[in-house]
Amino acid sequence: MFSFALFSCKKTYQCECIRIVNGEDWNPIVTNVAIEDTKNDADAACKSLNFSFGWQDYQSCGLK
Repeated sequence: MFSFALFSCKKTYQCECIRIVNGEDWNPIVTNVAIEDTKNDADAACKSLNFSFGWQDYQSCGLK
């Protein structure tokens, strides 16, 4: 009988955030954040950086 455990590997993932300020979607602010974690946890951490203060100021983030 074999027993095994699944281990999730921690890697460094790049989270790209695009921020729109004053509704200027033609001139977004793009930032990259390195997150070292498992893929699911890194994705959750990246998406937690999303915010919205209406159409004039919002940020959308996702793993690259």
